[in-house]
Order: sequence, then structure tokens, then C-alpha cells
Amino acid sequence: MENMGAIDAFSKTITMITSHRNLLLLIMIFTLTVAPISAYLVGNAPQISMNQTQTTQRQGNVIFEEHGATFPEEDLNALKEFLPRLLIYALIVSLLMAAAQYAVIKGAHMAVEGKEYSLTGLISDGFRHLLQVFIINLIFGIIALTVMVLPLMLILIPIATGALSSAGGIVIFGVFLVIIVELFVVVFMMGLLSMTVPLYVVKGSIGATFEAFSLAFRNIFSTFGFGALLMIGVLVISMMMAPFSMIVAVAFHGWAGTLISAIVEAPFQAVIYAILWIGGLELYLELEKKKGLEEVDLLADEFNF
Repeated sequence: MENMGAIDAFSKTITMITSHRNLLLLIMIFTLTVAPISAYLVGNAPQISMNQTQTTQRQGNVIFEEHGATFPEEDLNALKEFLPRLLIYALIVSLLMAAAQYAVIKGAHMAVEGKEYSLTGLISDGFRHLLQVFIINLIFGIIALTVMVLPLMLILIPIATGALSSAGGIVIFGVFLVIIVELFVVVFMMGLLSMTVPLYVVKGSIGATFEAFSLAFRNIFSTFGFGALLMIGVLVISMMMAPFSMIVAVAFHGWAGTLISAIVEAPFQAVIYAILWIGGLELYLELEKKKGLEEVDLLADEFNF
């Protein structure tokens, strides 16, 4: 069965993480590095308040009410000052995690090949390739966002038809259909995107990352199944992390709250990143192995013929 490829890849991912826990340590080094940066740049995010407005007008026996809302000018000014810091933070984190992503995938690939590696060597390699990985993530992020928005556009057709014909059932069916399609697309893209950076790590070329499309579409069920397993794994770890995050959010506020929250969440985030990054490598290797076996079978059939 084709889905066995997804299951095998995910089981190898868990095995790799448990047997090479120093890769988790590597991720934690980066996540803990990000913690003070997040506390400094976005630790005191502005709280935007809303002022409700209501006007009442009476015309004869009919009363008209108008409801609205305004935002205080000082809150809007605080938001304007905060947005540049948020963008700077997003850029710094994206670059740092790009370095971590390359380093972890490189270490996992070396482990698969039976080679020795050092954390300092992997970190050095990660920083040398962080710009390339950042560009790959940016390109495929835009592609994924575009692809995932397309099914949402389909909802306009059934909604328009339902509105014109006053058939609410058509609207409900259209919304349900779009949700199903969107879910499939998101899960499939999750499996596909997980292979992009591993392709770059293994082949050393940004152009090679586009092979993820051919691999994914030749193995639709494996890619979808693996994306589903990734999503389930991320959700489970996130649910485990949520109670600790809530306790910190209630007990601490501002700069200190952001810093402590980042430190508490670091081990959970390390596992999430490891599942996503190492999982993508294992899926790619599994699909490549399957491709090689299919080519051998074709050659065998030709010789038999």
C-alpha cells in the first residue's frame, strides 16, 4: 500500500529524534536564542481597545439605532510604532530558524548515512546556508499560500448561486465542499513543503527543491498521509504545551512574561520543529527509495521481455 511509505517515514522520524536527541538540543539552542529577542522586540505588544458608539433617532413611531466603534488615537499610534519592531522580529527569527533547519536536516542526513557530526559543525553549516533556506521557505510559502487560497475562492460561486436562487441549501453544500477541499489541500501541501529544504540539503541546489512537486504528485496518498501524520503530531505537542503557556500567561505579563513563556515552550517547540524538519527528510528518502525500486522493476520487466 502507498500509505505505508508515509507510516514508514513517520516512524523513522520518531526513531531519529529519540536516538539523536542532540539534534533536539541543537534546535533548543536556537529557540532559546530567540527568547530574549522576542521579549525585547515584541514583549510589550500594545493592547488595542475599542470604544463602542450608538446613536438613536426617532421618526414617528419608528426608532432607528446606529452602532459603531472607534479606536483611540493613542492606541493606533502605539500600533504604528509596534509594527516595525514586529517585522524586524519576524525577519530575525526567520533567518535564525532557517539556519537551524539546515543544521538539523544536515545532521539527520549524516546520521542516516552513518557519518559522524558535531553540533558546532552543523551550526556553522546552518549559518552558511541560512540565506538560501530563507529564500526557499519564502518562495514555497508564497506558492502554498496561493494554492490554499484558491479553494476559498470557489465558495463565491455557490454563495452567489444560493443568494440568487434563495436556496440556502446550496450555500451550505458549497461551504462544506470548500472546507473538505481546503483541508485536503492544506494537509497535502504540508507533506509537500516538508521535502523542499531536505532536497536542498541533499542535492545542494535551490532548483532541486522543485522536485518536491513531482515527488508529491507521483505519490499523492503517501504525501497526504504523511502531511496528516505531521499535523496530528504538531497538534498533540501543541496541546501538551498549552497548559504551561496558559500558566505563564496568567502569572507573568509584559517583557518578563514573553521571556519566560519562550523558555518554557522551547522544549515543546524543539520537538515540533524536529518532527517537521526531520520528517520531511525521511519522507523524501522514502519516496526516493520507492522511485528507485520502481525503476529496477521496469528494467527487470524489459530484460524479461
